[in-house]
Amino acid sequence: MKTKRIITATLLSAGLILGTTSAAFAVDPTPAATVTLATYNTQLATYNASLVAFDTATATFKIQVATFGTAVQTYKTAYNSALETYKAVLKAHSPATSAAEYAVLVAAYNTAMTAYNSATVTYKAQLSIYQTAVQSYNASYQAITQSYKVVQGMREQLSKAISLAFNTAIHNANAAFALATESATTAVQKAAAVTTRQSAVVTATATRKAALDALGVKPVKPAKQIKHDGIEASFKADKPVMPIKPAKPAKSNKH
Repeated sequence: MKTKRIITATLLSAGLILGTTSAAFAVDPTPAATVTLATYNTQLATYNASLVAFDTATATFKIQVATFGTAVQTYKTAYNSALETYKAVLKAHSPATSAAEYAVLVAAYNTAMTAYNSATVTYKAQLSIYQTAVQSYNASYQAITQSYKVVQGMREQLSKAISLAFNTAIHNANAAFALATESATTAVQKAAAVTTRQSAVVTATATRKAALDALGVKPVKPAKQIKHDGIEASFKADKPVMPIKPAKPAKSNKH
């Protein structure tokens, strides 16, 4: 009896027994995976292809956002220019301003309004493109995120199944070892029990490693969603009213 205790203590210190009683040999209750490695690999390949397409769509969307942002800034600049020249015309709208001076101001205003009208057309066109791009990008992001959750969930199932198989193998090795040492009457039998368990642990460990290696690298998580709503919202808040072209000042009645 003393010899058996010494062997048990030695095995515990060497990490060969996971528990001292049969209760410690309980198998992980994790449910078995509902997917196969082949199914996972197929889904992973589909996801990776979708991820490449999403990354390309993201790069394109960034360009569209930048293009729209430029159109917004151009529109604002053109509006401010038209407004300033409009104010200058109004300020000069008096008999004290000569016809030549007033004509110069009106010409500057007309030029500014031409630029403003052109910027307005560009802005409206880019706004339509941008709004369509936002909808497309958001849909793509939702799709790739959902796809990632699916493939990641499948991988977790397989990983848990691998851990379950390993734990079961260790449990069986421990149970067999406990029975063998209980009935062993010679040092040779006890040594054989130790060797058998060690072999089972090595095999289970190698099997687990091979199974995990077969899963390959983890799926790459999609890039974070681009924040873009502020561009359009901040612009709509200060959308200008087109300046009204002023009339020429009344002629002086001085003789």
